[in-house]
Amino acid sequence: MSTRPSRALLFLAFLSTAAQAAPESAPGLTASPVLPTAPARAALPAPAPRRTVLLLGDSLIATGFGEYLQNQLAAHPGIRCERRAKSSTGLARPDFFDWLEVGQQEVQEHQPDVVVVILGGNDGQALHTRQGRATVAWGKPDWQGEYRQRLTDFVTAISAPGRKIVWLELPATGRQRFEQKLTLIRDLQREVIAGRGDAVHLETRPYFTDARGKALKQARVEGFRKPMRLRMTDGVHFTVAGGRYFANKVYPEVLGVLGLEAPSPDEKHTARPAPVKPAMQAAAPATSAAP
Repeated sequence: MSTRPSRALLFLAFLSTAAQAAPESAPGLTASPVLPTAPARAALPAPAPRRTVLLLGDSLIATGFGEYLQNQLAAHPGIRCERRAKSSTGLARPDFFDWLEVGQQEVQEHQPDVVVVILGGNDGQALHTRQGRATVAWGKPDWQGEYRQRLTDFVTAISAPGRKIVWLELPATGRQRFEQKLTLIRDLQREVIAGRGDAVHLETRPYFTDARGKALKQARVEGFRKPMRLRMTDGVHFTVAGGRYFANKVYPEVLGVLGLEAPSPDEKHTARPAPVKPAMQAAAPATSAAP
């Protein structure tokens, strides 16, 4: 028998064996195990943006009441609060302090959602121009019309689409002669604010009068063990307790305008108020109350 066919058979057998072994040894052909796909995580909702409240006013905002109110608002997780105040000011003397200009600057800088204002306690006097010229004396027939226009101009200057203005009524003082002036000023402020759809006039008389309508001298205040005196000896400015008392009344009203609820104790955080911006230095004009 010839060896040539045997060799051919052996060669064919070798090729067959190599072909069967090739898939097992060829690199890159081994199948990777299929791992289960991790479920996609639900996207967390973005935190709601904080709302901005701007406090504007005379010494009632500059001192205890304004500080307490700013602290309360800033402690709310959904609120950022700014404050600008200047004692002995109002709308009567723009030559001393021009609230029309300052108000515009403040709202442009902070773009507030709500502006809280208390002004007017110093306005029972002659109205002046920015240059210091008296235009109409207190008690003259033209005084009401010009003051009404100044109120309108100021509120318009600090307003914007979507923004709310909370105008605080001047609190009752119990000083009879002073109250005669404040009554007229309150009426004009209420009239102007009531005519706007973007503003709220907050009545404060119930906070500071008793059941007979007389000025409330003391009241129970959170943080104090006994009823506390609300006013200083001038009958106008608040004591420390009185400032806290007033702030405790106004705070929920501002939250209501913002559509927010008071935070739970776990949500509160301690916030120090931003310092009040220094105002222009000048001698205070003659005023009747100097809040």
